[in-house]
Amino acid sequence: MHMRLVDDLDMYSNRKGWPRWTWFLMPVFFPCSWPIIVYRLGSWIVHIRYRLIRLPLYILYFPVKRLMELISMTEISEYAEIEGGFYIAHVGNVIIAHHTKIGKNTSMHQGVTIGVSGSSGELPVIGDRVYFGAGCKVIGSITVGNDVVIGANAVVTKDVPDKAVVVGVPAKVLNYNGSFDYVHYRNKVSRS
Repeated sequence: MHMRLVDDLDMYSNRKGWPRWTWFLMPVFFPCSWPIIVYRLGSWIVHIRYRLIRLPLYILYFPVKRLMELISMTEISEYAEIEGGFYIAHVGNVIIAHHTKIGKNTSMHQGVTIGVSGSSGELPVIGDRVYFGAGCKVIGSITVGNDVVIGANAVVTKDVPDKAVVVGVPAKVLNYNGSFDYVHYRNKVSRS
């Protein structure tokens, strides 16, 4: 939990050009990091092996989670599997369903929904370095590749290949320029 949280908060410090050691200051300057911190705490709690420890901690955590959802209008299930480097640029109406898988160094804006489609109950699997534009929806049993851009208000219901830029309703591939200009993190990979 600790290293993933450090990577999450470092995404904020890196965007400001600040050194990595300033990660612990980010909650002061970026309230949009608060839901991520609460998510990491919840994720840690639900993965505690011993129920006698897990249950009391979850009882204490649950009201904090609900308060954060009310304040930030951001709902991230503690059962989602999100790698380090998770960045939310603007909170508000962000919903990430339980057991969704999201890769490293992912950036998203307000109004993003990632979840199930209908009664199938199957969830998306998101690759590394994916950029989610404001208002986009990623729903159903699909795979989104690495270095993908999902444009504002796009509705993704089919698999998206690596380095694709998708836009529209339903989302269609616009080009294969990837997310290199949209996702900012330390030690960036090359365009190749």
